[in-house]
Amino acid sequence: MIQERGGRELKIAVMAGTPVDTGMGVLLLRKDGFSEMIEIPVSETPAEQTVFQVSAAEHKERVINAHVDNAEKQECDVLFVYCNSLSGAVDFKKISEERNMRIVTPLEVYEEMALYYRNIAIISANAQGLAGIERVMFSRNKDIVITGVTLLEMVKEIEKGTAPCEIAEKFNFSGLLEYFRAMGSEAVVLGCTHFPYIREEMERLADVEIIDPGIRMAEKVFGKGSRDKGKL
Repeated sequence: MIQERGGRELKIAVMAGTPVDTGMGVLLLRKDGFSEMIEIPVSETPAEQTVFQVSAAEHKERVINAHVDNAEKQECDVLFVYCNSLSGAVDFKKISEERNMRIVTPLEVYEEMALYYRNIAIISANAQGLAGIERVMFSRNKDIVITGVTLLEMVKEIEKGTAPCEIAEKFNFSGLLEYFRAMGSEAVVLGCTHFPYIREEMERLADVEIIDPGIRMAEKVFGKGSRDKGKL
């Protein structure tokens, strides 16, 4: 059991774009020893979530605040936003300050990552996610070189449970990685929380580092220290 101060077990609200990546966030935290969690999928499908992310800011805040109300009623201590594009589409820092609730998002990890790399590739689900990652990286390192690719169709294949080896062939991982190498990328970031599903396939083909930000996110829930380059 992982305890908060006072001996009470830390309770986490896991929020993501769909039920699938919400469940992935829960599994990730269970590996780190967390057990008290509730699941908050914002949408039912990746396409529905993309539409939500490009909707009016007032609408998005209203929906997210309603979910935070639910999390508070269930006495959650932390909101764990396990979705890159959702984190970039909603101002969670503002919500955290207004609601006085600890919120962990992937964007915190990208702020740190920008200090360790000069040239990096990012694979995200959609342009909302990619824009959010670019924004925080450039805010910390104006000289960083970013090569970005969006693959919403790959998210849909993951949601369907397509085998990772089939996904690797369908989306031409070999060609994609060759392109990143040609761009001088030092590492490839899995900029969507669905993508750890295909991490092993990508690592098998890659000769550069493949980074899963979710690992560092899990550490941030309990305030663990930063990791060195190559261990994010």
